[in-house]
Amino acid sequence: MKPAHHIFVSAENNPYCGWQAKLFYFSCVTRLNHQPTIIVHDSGRPWHRDFFDLARAGARVCSAPSYAQSVNDYYPPRNTAGTLIHAADMCRQDELIVLCDPDMIFVSEPDFPESLSGNFYSYMDYDGAEVVAATQSFKVPQARLEKQKEELRCGVPYVIPTSQALRLGQLWLQAVDAFPPRRWIDIMHAFGLAAVRLRLRVTLTDLVDSDENPKAHVGRDIIHYCYGDETWEKRTFAEEEKAGEVWFPKIETKKGTILNEILSQIIEAREFYDSAYFAYPTFRFL
Repeated sequence: MKPAHHIFVSAENNPYCGWQAKLFYFSCVTRLNHQPTIIVHDSGRPWHRDFFDLARAGARVCSAPSYAQSVNDYYPPRNTAGTLIHAADMCRQDELIVLCDPDMIFVSEPDFPESLSGNFYSYMDYDGAEVVAATQSFKVPQARLEKQKEELRCGVPYVIPTSQALRLGQLWLQAVDAFPPRRWIDIMHAFGLAAVRLRLRVTLTDLVDSDENPKAHVGRDIIHYCYGDETWEKRTFAEEEKAGEVWFPKIETKKGTILNEILSQIIEAREFYDSAYFAYPTFRFL
């Protein structure tokens, strides 16, 4: 990775995001030789033990307020924009923030752009009724959105110049609130509306495989395991009593497939954290 890029991941303080953040960190340091920053948003409780495990393993783990509560409702994806705001204070103005979700792993080193960008997601639609209503509520000129809407069909990983990050993060939060009632996808549409309001152009990248078809062969640098199927999916391990089982997969997979890569890295990460207690005796959390 280029020295100017710094990876940040936004995490909720719960077991579900805890194990994902551990896998993300392992993947980042072993595949990219890069130390990411894990931003853990306040839940009113002490950190889940997985975040202490991360700190023990040498990760940079930082606390941040929760942005999930808005004037309208409780919407955890708002914390992604909150993470960007905090990342802006942690980087120099000439650096770039790579903003990720925790349910991602690296296969090889991506060639991240050096300008504002996001990975292309085909299911995004700025012509939907909810987005049109939010566009009007957020006072985004329709003509300007029409001109840019194809380049705004994007999501994680975002690459954001630090010089643009604070204002973009603040407007992103405001744009999210133009969407009640919210769907999970609207955090992504809100990013696009904020970019248009700031007159920013966005470059689309194609760096990510999803696990929508887990038997497909890996073809890109990053896997976003946001789907899953009856064989394996992340939501099985959402609750405390199930989260620990994620580290012991008992599934036969074909080498080179997306699911094989996910499960192989899970097993490697388990061994990594088993030894980390001895290799990294000092906590590093902020």
